[in-house]
Amino acid sequence: MEPPQSEMLLLLMVLEALWTGGNTFETHIIGGRDAVPHSRPYMVSLQKSGCHQCGGVLLHQNWVLTAAHCLTQPTQQLRLVLGLHVLGEPSLTYRIRKMVLHPEYKPAPHLENDLALLKLDGKVKPSKTILPLALPQGRQVVATGTRCSLAGWGLTHQPGQMARVLQELDLRVLDIRMCNNSRFWHGDISPHMICLAADSKGQAPCKGDSGGPVVCRRGQVAGILSFSSKNCTDIFKPPVAVAVAPYTPWIKKVLRHNGPLPHLDPPEVALIPCSKEHPAAGQPGAQMYEGTNKP
Repeated sequence: MEPPQSEMLLLLMVLEALWTGGNTFETHIIGGRDAVPHSRPYMVSLQKSGCHQCGGVLLHQNWVLTAAHCLTQPTQQLRLVLGLHVLGEPSLTYRIRKMVLHPEYKPAPHLENDLALLKLDGKVKPSKTILPLALPQGRQVVATGTRCSLAGWGLTHQPGQMARVLQELDLRVLDIRMCNNSRFWHGDISPHMICLAADSKGQAPCKGDSGGPVVCRRGQVAGILSFSSKNCTDIFKPPVAVAVAPYTPWIKKVLRHNGPLPHLDPPEVALIPCSKEHPAAGQPGAQMYEGTNKP
């Protein structure tokens, strides 16, 4: 059921007021800013052949949470890079020992329960640059109007290049009824999703930011970025994340039933340039599902 027309007009006016006058000329995330180095030590870069594909979040000393749709390549070809601020700089790189997709994951074009847990082939030693982010307490999805933030190495403009330096962007949670309106996502947003908007029409996450954590309460992961429109800054197709809180029982069960590693392999120190033969600059392969193909 769509909200009454008067309520829709009010919501649109509020969005327009938030976006009017925003700086649309900045070209980070899109429209973001450089993160303070290692201020988000839980950030993970999922890479293939040294090229960034998706984001992720370290939840445990040997587990990473990301978007399931990012895992289109054989895991033998993928690496998880931790402690990273600038793409291409030396950092710890782990192979993926085990991949666990959510049992009810539906790939595009439906894209539901878009979560995957990746087990590292070694145990991370917590430090100032590498530190897990806690799961949310309780199972309630974050409320409309909540202020959140997102970080990633995704496209800085369309068409364009991946960000070299980790970018961050402030967001707010939108009313799910508005996001499900026929002018927006037309009923595609489930109660386990979070619809988001930035302060400016020229700001949005984009390809390469998928799988990254949405943080609404300091020290806890609230969501995992899942999809947006083909035009990342389309105000009628705002970015959507999977809410983590409803999935915490599944996450804890996976972590509990997959105990410590039988042996620990030392991590690689990555210093692999991203080859032009591989998709780094927002070419096909740098993941962010474009939800305009959803029915």
